[in-house]
Amino acid sequence: MEPDSDRLTRYLTQAADRFGVTVEGPAAAGRYNGTTGARTSGPAWLRVAAQSLEWAMGDMWDGIATATGGPFEDIPMPHLLRSVEWADGALNVRADLLTYIDRPTVGTGLVLDHDVDLPDVWWANLRAGLEPLRRIATTDRMAINPRRFEASLRAWFGVEIDRDRIHWQVAHGDLHFGNLTAPDLTILDWECWGWAPAGYDAAHLACSAVLHPDIEARARTEFAGVLDTYSGGVAQLIAAIKYLRLVEDGEHPEIAAPMRRHAETVIGQQLSL
Repeated sequence: MEPDSDRLTRYLTQAADRFGVTVEGPAAAGRYNGTTGARTSGPAWLRVAAQSLEWAMGDMWDGIATATGGPFEDIPMPHLLRSVEWADGALNVRADLLTYIDRPTVGTGLVLDHDVDLPDVWWANLRAGLEPLRRIATTDRMAINPRRFEASLRAWFGVEIDRDRIHWQVAHGDLHFGNLTAPDLTILDWECWGWAPAGYDAAHLACSAVLHPDIEARARTEFAGVLDTYSGGVAQLIAAIKYLRLVEDGEHPEIAAPMRRHAETVIGQQLSL
């Protein structure tokens, strides 16, 4: 059986041929070997994903291709050049060719593992860069499944929420320091965008910096207006669950204690109001 990494490399070459570009940089694998990407001639960035036919659909499949036009034009992000999709046996393959961003990310993954010094203007640009998402009102895409998160909150923290108090907004859906560049800001990786409880992006970003309290506190301060609401409290618990699931899967055990402490604070101070 062909290893996943070899298969994705083959798809990367096939996609480059379809787009008429040449792969010029090393391939960078995504989490769980489901995606890969590389710099191409142009320059551009080529991202390839492969999934079984029953999973190659829905909100997590075509997010990059649908994050175009309208408000997205006002967001500092890579812009879509072309997309293509094809079948390979029991798999569906899709490739997205994007404008190339020649700036490093602040972090290297879901959990920030080093201190950073981000200036005031960077934080201001992040707030402004996310603001256009508030103008989106017609999408059916969901970053957080409304049928599942209530059960998750009950199972993890034993809390019941008042769904009528939750305000929903369109979110990036995977905002962490590995998806943000500096010193000039670009917001990367839009495959998860869609509706979420207001404050989810800010909550996710703060959780990603839980090992660096100063940066975590700065994120919570910058977005206090939305995080300090009932919806923001719910969003913080949803984000905490995502990170605690990493621990459950054997990753980043060091985040478990601070993440649970923060969740308990949110439950006591915000959801009890």
